[in-house]
Amino acid sequence: MIEQLLQTALDEIQAGHPVMLVSVVRSTGSTPRAAGAFMLAGTNGLLCGTVGGGLLEHRCLETAAAQPAVPRLETFVLDNRQAGSLGMVCGGTSEMLFTPLDDPAPLEAALDALHAHVPAWLCLPLDGTAPLLSLDTSLPVQPSVVRRQGQEVLAVRLADQGRVFVLGGGHVSLELAALLHWLDFRHIVVDDRAAFCSPDRFPYAEHTLVAPFGALSEVLTGELAPTAADAFCIMTRGHEGDTDAVRFALSTPASYIGVMGSRRKREAMFARLAEEGFADARCRVATPIGLPIGAQTPAEIAVSVAAQLITWRAEKQAVSGASEIF
Repeated sequence: MIEQLLQTALDEIQAGHPVMLVSVVRSTGSTPRAAGAFMLAGTNGLLCGTVGGGLLEHRCLETAAAQPAVPRLETFVLDNRQAGSLGMVCGGTSEMLFTPLDDPAPLEAALDALHAHVPAWLCLPLDGTAPLLSLDTSLPVQPSVVRRQGQEVLAVRLADQGRVFVLGGGHVSLELAALLHWLDFRHIVVDDRAAFCSPDRFPYAEHTLVAPFGALSEVLTGELAPTAADAFCIMTRGHEGDTDAVRFALSTPASYIGVMGSRRKREAMFARLAEEGFADARCRVATPIGLPIGAQTPAEIAVSVAAQLITWRAEKQAVSGASEIF
């Protein structure tokens, strides 16, 4: 995740170690990663991130280790049918930017923007000089080469602004929240039991809120009010909690609503909601939640849910033009 990459870079700079940010600027054909993918490299190899693995990543790590202070823009040919290629069968070309990092200021500013959930772009000059942080919301959402302050830069939006509301703090939620953190999903956890919803139990959640599920409209307001960019994962401990949570979720513009539970419980819930006038419940609610991978344990179910959320995020980004960078 980008937060880890930025923090690792700052730690390396503070320790006096050479560190290089390797970025995909452009790619054509079949390549491992698209524009905007990042990798942090040191003299001893990979620190975090990835530009796709394999021979391309290996060559980039060699380049960064050999000349850690030398900025460069280099094109790698991946098609093994062309002379001078890396011999990769995927084909295509990747234009890679090598940016030495020695100034902590733009990285600290980027972290501050992430923590404040402010839309921000990391702008990497193609001459390899120090990164810039921009709050200009007219910049493209997709990673793109643009002109800023008289020079060409790769402008990459720092993070997707959507959130996942995890309603219920039980075993599956505990496993899911850990995955959401590593997959760079902002998430908020709500349960009606304090013992199952605390910062100690969910250390990476933006908020842990203890409230009855029937009172969500009173709790998730203002900055916490769900938007069309948000998702709900509903996995409370009982039928009433699920129904209350789904009722609230349907009253919001959230673009994903997933509910965990047995078929019998789901049918009873849908019947009740239909009586209440929620005619679109079956269309908007994904249930059973998660992709059908034969999951049994809480951890396996969490993987299936996380996979479905990745699909949701990718589809949302395809419509909006957004792109994850890490």
